[in-house]
Amino acid sequence: MNELNSSSDEFLLKRLREGDSRAFTAIFSKYYRSLVLYCNSFVSDRTECEDIVMNLFVKIWEQRESIDVKSLKSFLLSCVRHDCLDAIKHRKIKETYAAALLDSAGIKSAALDNYILYDELEKLINDALDSLDAKSVAAFKMSRWEGIKYDDIAQQMNVSRRTIEVRVTNVVRQLREILKKHFPK
Repeated sequence: MNELNSSSDEFLLKRLREGDSRAFTAIFSKYYRSLVLYCNSFVSDRTECEDIVMNLFVKIWEQRESIDVKSLKSFLLSCVRHDCLDAIKHRKIKETYAAALLDSAGIKSAALDNYILYDELEKLINDALDSLDAKSVAAFKMSRWEGIKYDDIAQQMNVSRRTIEVRVTNVVRQLREILKKHFPK
């Protein structure tokens, strides 16, 4: 293993493509910490940074045979930057949707500041979603949190567009009812 730790990135990539788990471990050991620190320049939550980098390494192992890059370091930094931007975009979509959902339930943002923190709201929404139909929740999350169009969701779930519309509408209606109970006017 010592020889792999001091090996060039080019050699490690070659061995990784051949399925050498020791080469993967050497790459992980060499870059993990610095990638988490780099990720932290985009995302302030250390745990989220660690998750982003870990997910990247999982993808690298799963796709090891097809990785064809000139610079491993540049590739890793580019992937982390891309994944961070995706995480930020996803978070903004969730926050925007949560605010819109509260507004549609008649709860103003200023009133919300007095009652609940965003994390508590997220927990409340996630708990509510856990109690609903799994297929409907999956369609809802794809539509509202990931920004996927109804037609694309319908194709992925192998159902009609109308089925997706009904599922998402039902989840939104049920979430409004749950939120109204917690935030009476």
